[in-house]
Parts: sequence; structure tokens; C-alpha cells
Amino acid sequence: MHILKNKAREIIEHAEPNLGVVGLFGFLGYPVYYLIWTYIFPQPYENLPLRIFCAFISIPWVLYRFIPKKLKEIFPVYFFISLFIVIPFFFSFMTLKNEFSVVWAMSTMAGLFLLTLLMSDRVLVSIMTGAGFMAAYVTVLTIDGRVSFTYFIPEYIPIFIFSIAGSIIASHKQQQAYKSKIALMKSLSGSIAHEMRNPLNAITNAIASVQNTLPVKPGIDAAAKSYYRLSHSGLINIHNIIEDSSHTLSSANKIIDSILTSLQGGEVIVDEFIRIKSENAIETALSRFPYNDVKEQKVISFEKCMNFDFLGDRDLFFFVIFNLLKNALYYKDRNNFHISIATDVTALSNIIRVKDNGPGIKAKNIEQIFESFYTSNKKGGNGLGLSFCRRVIESFGGTIVCSSKEGEWTEFTITLPKYYSKTVREIKRNILRKKRILVTDDDSSNRLIISKYLSELHCQIDQAENGLQAVAMVSEKRYDLIFIDFEMPFLNGDRAVKLIRSAQNIDPSLALHYRDVPIIGITSLPKPEATERAEKNGMNEVLAKPVSVTTTRKIIEKYFFSEASPDRDETEITVSNERILLVDDNETSRRIMSALLENYGYHIEQAVNGREALSLLEKEDFDLILMDVDMPVMDGIEATKAIRSGKNFFRFRAGKTIPIIAITGNNDEQSSRILKEAGVNFHLCKPVFKDKLITTINVLLKNNIQEETPMINNTSYESEQEGSDFWTTINSEKILDRSIIDELREIGGDELIVTLFATFIDDADKCTADLDEAVGNQDMKQFDHLIHSLKGTSGSIGANKMYLLSGYINEFSRNAAWPDNSSWMEVLKKVYAETIKELKNYIHILAQHSSRQT
Repeated sequence: MHILKNKAREIIEHAEPNLGVVGLFGFLGYPVYYLIWTYIFPQPYENLPLRIFCAFISIPWVLYRFIPKKLKEIFPVYFFISLFIVIPFFFSFMTLKNEFSVVWAMSTMAGLFLLTLLMSDRVLVSIMTGAGFMAAYVTVLTIDGRVSFTYFIPEYIPIFIFSIAGSIIASHKQQQAYKSKIALMKSLSGSIAHEMRNPLNAITNAIASVQNTLPVKPGIDAAAKSYYRLSHSGLINIHNIIEDSSHTLSSANKIIDSILTSLQGGEVIVDEFIRIKSENAIETALSRFPYNDVKEQKVISFEKCMNFDFLGDRDLFFFVIFNLLKNALYYKDRNNFHISIATDVTALSNIIRVKDNGPGIKAKNIEQIFESFYTSNKKGGNGLGLSFCRRVIESFGGTIVCSSKEGEWTEFTITLPKYYSKTVREIKRNILRKKRILVTDDDSSNRLIISKYLSELHCQIDQAENGLQAVAMVSEKRYDLIFIDFEMPFLNGDRAVKLIRSAQNIDPSLALHYRDVPIIGITSLPKPEATERAEKNGMNEVLAKPVSVTTTRKIIEKYFFSEASPDRDETEITVSNERILLVDDNETSRRIMSALLENYGYHIEQAVNGREALSLLEKEDFDLILMDVDMPVMDGIEATKAIRSGKNFFRFRAGKTIPIIAITGNNDEQSSRILKEAGVNFHLCKPVFKDKLITTINVLLKNNIQEETPMINNTSYESEQEGSDFWTTINSEKILDRSIIDELREIGGDELIVTLFATFIDDADKCTADLDEAVGNQDMKQFDHLIHSLKGTSGSIGANKMYLLSGYINEFSRNAAWPDNSSWMEVLKKVYAETIKELKNYIHILAQHSSRQT
């Protein structure tokens, strides 16, 4: 299927320059030639309805450039079907109906020339021609009962064969030459992008090394003092410059990845799209643009008309603005040259306009400027910029068009969908389809409800019943968000989160991910206690049970689509004099990276290629290997395979276990797979940033984790109500909370309600029996667990009275005390019975309602 899609895209790209003209010719030509062959040069047979139909289906060809993106995805199918009808079938049908007259024999030959013009594939041209003739033959035979070749002469055969074969060969040669040119340009552009990674990597390491030699960046409010010969403000400024430079390098690396993906025919990656404010994004882009001089900065003005939010990627958006500015500034030396950027909001969309008063663009070239590798002969241009800009804006769900008046001005208009529009919802839905979320709670009702909320958002959901199961699952799969309860059997949420954050027994690639993945605590505990525990164990925030659909949607928006992700304290990095073998053929990279790593306490030995690395491993012991991939003599992949095999060593015995980190300029899936198959534990793409490098090394070298001490709850709780008042007022509380039940019905329908209620009813007898047993055995721990679970379950399904009662009792059980009413068990069982009765009545009403509908 992938091959067919690529072939279809290739044919459409080949046909696109002529598509509009041929479509217009078909739309006008079919009816016009009906008049010619009917009244001016009458032919034996004509068919007006067929001609009108052919003219009608040619219209989308004319409008191809204006077709919405979604329709363009299915256009290749339409193109093949309509092309088959309007050329091979139509001309064959009319030729057969006119019994191979000279006029129609010549017309068919002209039609086949047109077919080869539109289609570059000789096999498809041959298949279409043959299939078109056969379909026409069967049609004529069905209609007339016979097919006549009255005017056919054998001389037509060699003429047709020569004409068709010649046109196919000529078209194929032309297409091959074009492909070769494009492939060469792609190869050159790709090579340039790859080669850019090496200097970027060296610069990145140099920046990190310089930053490490500086004193720690002081806070703005810290007492002012001098550092060596640097003033307090000077030190802050240096750190700010380094941080900005590092961010710029990171952005440049992302753009390189995106352009390489684009050159390879891939789509713009939308997985990290977030909500962006237009005004802030444009101002940031203007402040970061690499101006050549002050004059360039002065000719640009930003008219802050309307601020709006849109979904996209900040770095890719910056690239678009940078490219438009760079193209316009080419003409900065013209008199009174000026560039204006303005934003606007309409009822249906958001708009950004970038206009300059340069020389303008010829009307015939306006649409071509967005084609890959099209250049306007500007010095240094390669034709990638605007083509990639269009791909970026289209990935945002928008459009970019150009309008111009030659000799006066050029304006680019970026139209972006509203943040809450259907288009953005669809993009977010596609992003969320790739998100995997883990819901951990020992209460099945709570798991089911949250999972149902998330499934409505099209996320992938897995469930765990306790912390132990959750830890096992995260060690095998990559989750983008985790919901986890605090109080659970076997391993509570606190301990589970600490184990996840510590990366114990987790694959390195997953371990790095779980240091920062959002983890949301869900609990019935008082907020102050829950918040304090969450901060200690590494949770991002806490939600109170029952979790509503609105709260769930806010969490998804916050952690997947917010412009600034909430900060979390970084895990402390510990270094204990480990020995690292650094393998790289680039002396500058080795020297700078060695200085960086030695600053963290690591002992570094260097090798210039894989073969030298093998020799050093045989002589000395190392704890980790940093291996560049592209090296002479023996590259990183070959060296890694040799290390893992162990065949080249006598003394060295750690080939199977020693951690190997690869440093590579390629970040595509195929390269990643090759590295993994070779035995690399983890790979980092150039340029390698200090924090990620040190964190990766630290995680790979970490062999054990200190046993955490059990969390002891010393928090006391003082009830807001006096005990006697509570036991009096509980009787008047409503049994069910209809608002929660209605919300559950809205999410999961009657089926979800029946499932939740039935589960609660089925568990009632066991719960009361277990409570009786816990009370009889004076087992306070079991008693607290049962009451806590009952509180969570009843709150989740809208059992209001039971939720209030179990919540009140839970405040005592948490402090190892029995309730302040000797008849509490009787009250609990009474409320249980009332709740079950109401739930059964509700299920009965739903069943009656369902039967009436059917």
C-alpha cells in the first residue's frame, strides 16, 4: 500500500504542471468538438451526454491547486479513474463507434500523446491504453451487438505502435532526467544538513564546557558580588547568552530533522504541537532572527492588531517567519524598503500577513515559488524554503499564499484555523491517538471511569491494579501520562512513583523518558497531605476523587498542548569517578567533550576509531563507551558489533553488558533500528546537549537504587463537623448525586452506568463481610484500606450518602482510630442497603427506557 501511495504521489507531481491546462482543455474541448464533428465536419457518430460527462469530470483537474488538503489525499484515486474515462476509454469508444474512421484514428493517437504527457509511468500508460480499448470494445459490443472495423487499415498498427512507444520513451527519458536532478538536489541538501550536525555538535559541546567552567548562575535577587573579574550582572548576562545559544542550536537541530524528513517524502511530525500565542511567537521570532546589521532590524515593523492562539510547533513557526524575512531582506537596499507583519482575526480563521515593498513577483511565477527546488535565481537559494514553509503551515491546518504586484510589493498571507475549530480538534485527535496513558488504581470503578474519559479523547489506555503492576508495565512500554492512586495494596502510589522516577531496571531510553513524564496522583486524601506527599515522591500534581471529565480534559490540555510544561525538580545526578571510553575521529569534538565530562568527575580515555577502541578495551577496564558512528578504519556500528560478540578479546569479558551510547548525525527510524540491532543501548543525535548527555550516562551507570523507607503518615486530621452533628445530619443527605451519574451517562451511556452500578452491588456483601472481619480482628490496616476503597468507589459512581459516610469514617481509620459512634457499622450497613436499592431502581428504569425504544 505504501508503494502504491508513493507511486500515485509521484504521478500526480509529474502531472501537476499540466493538470490545470489539460483539465481546462477537456472542460471546453469536449463540447466544442461536438459542434465541430456534428456541424462543421460531420462524423457518422457523436455522443453529447458522454462528452458533457467527460467535461464535467475534468473540472477537479482545473481546480486541483485549490482543493482542500483532505480531498487532495484521495485525489490520486479520482485522477486515475477520470483519466481512464476521458482519454483511453472515450477515444477508443468513439473510434470504434465511428468504425475506425481516419478522423477518429488520428484523434485517438492525439489522445494517447496527451496520456503520455500526463503519466510518466510507461507500464501504467500501456495498461490504461489496453484496458481502455477493451472496456470500449465490450461497451460497443453490448450496445450494438457487434463491433465494426469498416475503415480500419493494417497500416494503422505500426504507426500507432511507433507513435505510442516513441512518446512513452521520450516522456520516460525526460522524467528520468528530472528525477535525477531532484535526487541530486535532495542528496546534496541532505548531505549539507547532515554535515551541519558536526559543527553544531562541536559548538554545543564548547558552550557546555564554557558554562561548566563558570560559577553557578546566581539568582536575580542574590547578593551582588564579583566572580573572578566578572561582575554579578556580567555573569548573569554570560549565562543568558549561553542559554539562548543552546536553545538556538536545539531549534536548528529540530529544523534539520524536519527538512530531512521532508526530503525523504515524510510528513511534518505533529506529535509535539502545542497551543501558541501569535503575538508572543512573532515577537520572539523577530528577536531571534539573525540580522546582518541594525538596518535590517529597523526596516521591519510588527503591527500588533489582534492576538490569537493557534496549534503548532514554535520552532517550525520561527522557521517560516525567518524564511519570509530572509527572502524579503534580499531587497533591503531598495529605496524606502520596508517589511510589515500584521495579525488579524476573522469569524472563521486567524491571519498573519508579511508584506514588503520590494520588486514583486511575476504573476506566472507566484504559484511556482512554493514548489520544491524552485528558485528565483537569488544568490544562495536552493528552493527548499518556501516549499517547506507550505508543508509546515499545512501541518498546522492552515494555508500560505502569495499575492504580488510586480514592481511594487509582495505579500504572504498565512491563514490558521481557530484553536477551538474542527480542524484543530482533528489534529489534536490524531496526536492523542498516539498517546498512551496508564491508569493505576486498585478500585476497578475508578479505573473504568477515567479510562472511559480518556477513550473519548481517542487516547490509548492501559490499566494497572496496583503500584507493583504499574512499575512492571512502565518498564516495558512508553507511557506519555500516568494517573496513579495513592493508597493501594502491595505497593502504594508514593513508592511506585519513586521507583519509576529512579529508573531502576528500566530500559535506558524509557528511563530518560520517565524522568520527565507527567504523573498525576488521584486520591481521596485531604489536599494538604496529598500535595505534600506528591512533592516528595515526584508527582506533578494531585486530583481529588471523584475525577470528573472536565478535570481529565484539562489535564490532557495542560500536559500535551500547553506552551510551557510545568517544571519538576530534576533528579540529582551523582558521579563516582567512573571510567568512560570516548571514541571519535574528530579531535576537536574529543577534546571538548572530554573537558565537559571531566568537569563532572568522569575519567576519560580517548580512541580515534573503532579498532583503537577494541584495543583499549582489551588493555583497560571501562564503565561506559561513548561511540561516534561515522569514523574511518572501523565505524561505530562495526565496533559495537565486535564488542558485543566478544570474539576479538581474551581479557575483556564485559562485551555483553557494558553500556554503549552512540553519537550520530542520523535520527531517522532506519538508523535507530540499525544501531539497536548492533547492540547500542542508547543513541544521541548531534548536536548533543549537556543535560541530556550527562543524564543518559548517569542513568546507564546506575545499577541500583537505595531502598526507600516506608512512608509513615503522621498527619492528623480535625473534622470540620462535630461527630454528633454528622451522625444526625447524615440521615438527611441525598442517597445519589444525579449530577455525577448524568455526567457518566453522557460519557459512556447506559451501558457504563449499568456496569458500574452492578459492580458496586455485587461487591457489597463481600465488602461488609470483610469489614466485619477486620473489626472482629481489630485489624486497623485492613479496616482503613476497605473504608478508603469504599469512599473512592462510592464517590466515583455518584453514591453521595455512602461517599460522605465512608469519607467521615476514613478520617478516623487513617489515624488508627475507630469511628466516634458505637453504632457506626449498623449505620454503614443501612446506608449500603439504601444505596443498593436506589441503584437497582435506577438500573430498572434504564432497562424500561431501553425496551420502550426498541
